[in-house]
Amino acid sequence: MTPDRPARPFPYPSPTGGRAPARRRRRLTACAVALAAVAFCAAPTATAAAPPAARTLPLSWDAGQAHSGGIPANFVGLSIEWSLIERYMSPTARPAFVRLLRNLGTGVLRIGGSSQDVTPFDATAQNTDAVITPQDLTWIRETLDAANAGTPRGAKPAWGVVLGTAMSPPSATRPFVSPDYVRNFLTQGVAPVFTGAAARYVAGIELGNEPDLSYGSNLDRYLADLTAYTDPAVVGRFPIIAPSTSEDILPWESVAGQTVPTRWFWDWQQILDTAAARVRENAGAFGPYASDHFYPLARTCTGKPYRCASTGALLSDEHMASLDHQVWTHATEAAAHGLGYRLEETSTAANRGADGVSNVAASATYALDLMFHTACPQPPDQPSANTGCTTGAIGLNFHNAEVRAFYAPEEGNGYYNAVDYDPTPAIGAPTAAPLYYAMLLFGHFAQGAKDLRPVAVPAGAAGAAGTGLKAWQVGGAQGERRLFLINKSDQPTTVTLPVPAGSARLDRMTPYDPDGTGRTLDAPQVRVDGRAVEADGRWPGFRPATYRVRGHRLTTTVGAGEAVVVTLAGGN
Repeated sequence: MTPDRPARPFPYPSPTGGRAPARRRRRLTACAVALAAVAFCAAPTATAAAPPAARTLPLSWDAGQAHSGGIPANFVGLSIEWSLIERYMSPTARPAFVRLLRNLGTGVLRIGGSSQDVTPFDATAQNTDAVITPQDLTWIRETLDAANAGTPRGAKPAWGVVLGTAMSPPSATRPFVSPDYVRNFLTQGVAPVFTGAAARYVAGIELGNEPDLSYGSNLDRYLADLTAYTDPAVVGRFPIIAPSTSEDILPWESVAGQTVPTRWFWDWQQILDTAAARVRENAGAFGPYASDHFYPLARTCTGKPYRCASTGALLSDEHMASLDHQVWTHATEAAAHGLGYRLEETSTAANRGADGVSNVAASATYALDLMFHTACPQPPDQPSANTGCTTGAIGLNFHNAEVRAFYAPEEGNGYYNAVDYDPTPAIGAPTAAPLYYAMLLFGHFAQGAKDLRPVAVPAGAAGAAGTGLKAWQVGGAQGERRLFLINKSDQPTTVTLPVPAGSARLDRMTPYDPDGTGRTLDAPQVRVDGRAVEADGRWPGFRPATYRVRGHRLTTTVGAGEAVVVTLAGGN
């Protein structure tokens, strides 16, 4: 896909400004009440005499439903283009990048994207950004060696990798593409590097990127190529990942009603009929799964207002509903074929993100809620179908790229990058961008958790400030229970939570404005518990506030763009 030119900053309308009609808002359905009643009221302004009276809303903490779904380990991940291996995994960049990975706990790297179809592998070439060499593969393996240090022998690796390779119609820009090319990439490149215990790092070989674009409307040609490329004579022992399709950015109602062209959205059954058996046969340590991509917005949107990037659109319910519809539909189809489902490429806006939207605090607010919806989609046309979170993705990967084009890293980072690389000739330490903090919070407090449930927040019952509040619950270790409160509005919301006697721990992800001008959703930085990831990738650790619960009630304010994790110890 040819990237667009950088866009000018977008305005920052309020996400509570009513972009989505009320009929499109999803209702998250509550579970059986173990604890009940959360109250919200608009936080007082500096000139307000007193806050308005609180209203009680029935939210629930499920004390432990055996049928509740969970969030797998290795859920979080990053997608990195082949053209950026040097910037993230070369010897000068690797130490900090490994620390950033280890901060997240476990995950999956995906190496590929559009660059996998245009960047050739050459076993004898000098290593540069524009060619894949054994040196690149060695740097990837050495990165995973370090990220997996301490993992028990024989256990599933803490970090795995998807290695993307070319599968598309040959053209003037990619004349090398063929089954023979893939065979050479695997036998001359991957196999000699990922040997022994390192062979388990390979979650899969991804065949082509966004074939709905590279093959156009020619599904029959794609299916014929998919059959040829998945032949054991081509892929050998390696796990296979397909179809890695993309979809146009459209309202879910248009997709569901098939009133607009939807690329291959509704062709997944035919695609998986072709490939699923081979994918299952070759499954590796991370299991067999199918994959696709999702973007809520785009950097440019001429003539397509639904695609236009703003913080309001990014944080709206209607764009999250489109994600829910896609993940629910394709995860269900994958499960029917005996496969898992991974959202293998996603972020805030297609075409490398939008300045002022993808690189500000709103991106972290959006990403945190997106990870829960990907793990537990709430289909907008079946609002109570998945309250038990029994259908969902096994993980997702946030995309990272150059700001304009492959092979030009010196021009800077894509606006949506979760981890920014060093664009200078020094190729120094990659650093945490705003979206990374959402991954950090989710990786520590939600990834690997059990008893995932959406928590219903009645729309409008708390006034304008409360309508942007989203809530999810999970069960942690030793019987801990956690409630995630995510404020996607530009106004603070005060929450009163009845809880048992004892204490509660609160961790916060907060927009940070280094200029002190009061920016929130459009703040350029993010903090967790007031702390930042250090320049060398080290995370100084969480520092929750501990509250003694008196009168069985806990009150806290969730600021604009903030997220709060309330943790109760086992037995509470």
